[in-house]
Amino acid sequence: MARWFNIGGPCNPATNYMLSAMDRLPDVASLVRKQQYFVVHAPRQCGKTTAFLSFANETNAKGNAVAMYCSLETLQSFPAAADGIPKLCACLRNAVRGLPVLERFAREDWPITHMTAEEVVVSGVQLTLSRMAEVVGKPFYILFDEVDCLGGETLIPFLRQLRNGKIDMGKGVPFASSVALIGMRDIRDYKAKIRPDSETMGSASPFNVITKAMTLRVFTAEEVAELYAQHTAETGQVFEPEAVRLAFEFSGGQPYLVNALARWCVEKIHGERFGETVTAADMREAKEKIIRERGTHLDSLMERMKE
Repeated sequence: MARWFNIGGPCNPATNYMLSAMDRLPDVASLVRKQQYFVVHAPRQCGKTTAFLSFANETNAKGNAVAMYCSLETLQSFPAAADGIPKLCACLRNAVRGLPVLERFAREDWPITHMTAEEVVVSGVQLTLSRMAEVVGKPFYILFDEVDCLGGETLIPFLRQLRNGKIDMGKGVPFASSVALIGMRDIRDYKAKIRPDSETMGSASPFNVITKAMTLRVFTAEEVAELYAQHTAETGQVFEPEAVRLAFEFSGGQPYLVNALARWCVEKIHGERFGETVTAADMREAKEKIIRERGTHLDSLMERMKE
C-alpha cells in the first residue's frame, strides 16, 4: 500500500512520505553531545514533533543513551504552578511508556509520592528527572514538546528546576544531561510573556540555562522535489517539473503547505488515479482550493507569520 502526504500530526515513515527533519537541525547532535540545554522554535506543522520523535527513536535504538520525548500540550489548562507542576510531573510519568529502563521505576518508585504540595512545586520536576537519570545510568536526554502551553506561573519554577538540576550535575548529582525545549516561540518570547523588558530576574534568571535557540528551516526546492519523487517511486504517478517548481513557489517550502498541495492534487483532483500526471494547472488549482478552504493549520501558520 502506498504511503500518503500527511497534513495532520507527526509523520510516520511507514505510512507517510517524509524527509529527515533532523537534517534541518544539524546542530542538535553536537548540542546533546556537549550536554547543552536549547530551544527549537518554529510554527506548527513544520516537523518539530516528527524530528524529535525520530531523534528519540534513533537514540534509543543505538543504546548508548536514553532520549525521552514528553509533550506538555495538556498543561495549557493549568496555568497556576500549584496545578501545573504536579501535572508536568504526571506528563513525565506518562512519557516513560516504551522505555523499559524507566517503566518499572514509574510504577514502583515515583519520587513525588511522599512530597508535600509545596515541595512538588519547588523541586518536584528536578527530583523526578534526577531520579530518572540515576535509574538510566547513561546520558539522558529530555525532549519537552509544546512548551508554549506552560503558563507563566508554571514556566518559571520549571526552568528554575532545570537550572538547579544542571548546576547539581557539576556536583555529581544525576540529572538530564541535555534538554530540548520545543515550541512555536523563541526563548525571548517566553521572557516577554512573563515580564516587561524593563524588569529583570537578575543573574539567577532561569532563562540562563539555555545555550542556544534555533529554528527549524523550511524545505529547499530540491527537498520538495525529493519528497514528491518518493510518491512517484511508489505509485508511478509523475509530477511535472513545472508542477514541482510551482509547489515550492506557492509554499515557500513550508512543510505543511508542500504536503497539502501534493495531497490535493493526488487525492482531490486525480482521485488517486496514479496513472495520471500531476500538471502545473493542477498545482495552481490546488493552491486556490487550499486558500479558500483555510484549514486550521493554515490559520495558525498565518498567525505565527504575523507575529
